[in-house]
Formats: sequence, structure tokens, C-alpha cells
Amino acid sequence: MDYKQFRKRIAELTGRSTADVDALVEGLSVALRQSGSELDSVAVPTFGTFVPEKHDEEIRTDLSTGRKMLLPPEISVKFVPAGALAKRLTPPQEMI
Repeated sequence: MDYKQFRKRIAELTGRSTADVDALVEGLSVALRQSGSELDSVAVPTFGTFVPEKHDEEIRTDLSTGRKMLLPPEISVKFVPAGALAKRLTPPQEMI
């Protein structure tokens, strides 16, 4: 599913226009970026939590040239699904 299909599906489910959906997605993106830069988690009830992880700078060796390079520090975001979401996505176990 690409972004256009995602936007259309959300617009259908919520009864909002695609412009409204774009604004809501952009707002969520801004909130995640701001919270992530401050290393604060963002929890969405019954959906999950976006947890920022800071990685320190490190020296890596380029395998093709053998040169060492310094990678800058970075913040990545990990998604931890809520129990309700995980339960809905996990197929039921068959009885033996």
C-alpha cells in the first residue's frame, strides 16, 4: 500500500477529505519528530508506542577501501505495538 492508497482509505474510514488526512498525517509527523528529538516516547492508546533510541557516534571501517570513517550520532525511532493491536494482528491458535 502506498501513501495515496493509505490516504484514500483513511479518508473513506473517517469521512474526512484527503486534504484533512494530509494535514493530520503531517501533524503526527511533526509531533513524532519533536518528541523524538527530545528523546520522549509517544504513546497512542490501543495502537502502540514510538520509542526514540539514541545511537552514539562510532568509527567504522569501509570494507571496500579499508578506510576508517566517523559516523555521526543519530536518533532512530522504534515502534512497540500495544497488546490490543498485537492481539488483533496475531491469528488465533488452533486447538489441538
